[in-house]
Amino acid sequence: MSRMYSAAEIAQKLGVHQMTVRGWIRDGKLPARRIGGRTVRVDESDLSTFLSTPAR
Repeated sequence: MSRMYSAAEIAQKLGVHQMTVRGWIRDGKLPARRIGGRTVRVDESDLSTFLSTPAR
């Protein structure tokens, strides 16, 4: 099973604001999964693919 990241963890890792990450998720640029009510997580493989894409 691969690691799942929260928007806050991704924001910290990339040096951007958490709202930026949430915007990428909302716009469909960064795939995410809802686990539970409002909890959203990004799979490690989806994050790697996102980061390897030239234009965000």
